[in-house]
Amino acid sequence: MSLCSLPIIASFLAACAAPSVLATGYVEGEHVALAPVALAELRLLEVARGDQVVAGQTLAMQEDRDAMIALEQAKAALAQAQSQLENLQQGKRPEEIRVIEASLTSARAQLVETRRTAARYETLATRGAATEAQREDAQTALSVAEAKVAEIEADLVVAKLPARAAEIAAAEAAVRAGQASVDQAQWLLDKRKVQAPADGVISDVLRHPGEMVGPTAPVLTMLPEGAVKLRLYVPEGEIAAIHPETRLRISCDGCAPGLTARVSYIADGPEFTPPVIYSLQNRQKLVYLVEARPEGTTSLKPGQIVDATLAESAHE
Repeated sequence: MSLCSLPIIASFLAACAAPSVLATGYVEGEHVALAPVALAELRLLEVARGDQVVAGQTLAMQEDRDAMIALEQAKAALAQAQSQLENLQQGKRPEEIRVIEASLTSARAQLVETRRTAARYETLATRGAATEAQREDAQTALSVAEAKVAEIEADLVVAKLPARAAEIAAAEAAVRAGQASVDQAQWLLDKRKVQAPADGVISDVLRHPGEMVGPTAPVLTMLPEGAVKLRLYVPEGEIAAIHPETRLRISCDGCAPGLTARVSYIADGPEFTPPVIYSLQNRQKLVYLVEARPEGTTSLKPGQIVDATLAESAHE
């Protein structure tokens, strides 16, 4: 082989060599802490660390006797409000209306008799057989009887009418408030069950039956499927090649080929290389923290060390 052919071979080998590593980092899991919305005793735990779970699966249950009592109380208050509204919309009961109608019948009969008496005294007074005072008394009794009939007729009309609009509106508002209380009590009862928000794996169990759990005392943590991100450390001299949405090729020991990720975050300032990725080549170098999200389904596990290189096109 001639010496003049050596530069050509060297160029060919350089072109075939793997691209240099742009950044080194590790996989970080985005664990979710699962906690109930109310403070109560943990009654049942149905999973263990490392269990695979599916979305909606019940993982743990709190003591819920008090929540069930609150729900029954809310339902009773709603039923009372609904009955009050129906009563206002319907007016008085039929029995009460029949009593008023009977009073009206009696008053009308009394009016007929009073009219006869007034007419008779009017005739007698004209003939001089009755005094003027007796005639006036008869007319007064007639006026009173007519007023009594008119009063009872008005009472009967009112009795058949529903309550005033303002009273009905207030009762309707009470029904809506009662329904909201029932919905809230039912929601709080349902929340006594701790359920998986997505498919994933239980990463840790923090509380056990008999312990108090609540908003600030989670029962367990889980890692949803695909809930991982890459924390990469890019040397200061290479950071200009990285932008949000930059596409990277990812490799690691034992990983399937073809893994890719897109940059989602770039730190504002540099830092020294973290000890977790120290090596003879990069220790004590200034680097920028870059976070990237894997594309598609990935088998990456938290803690894995990964290398990243630029894809053929930074934004392909």
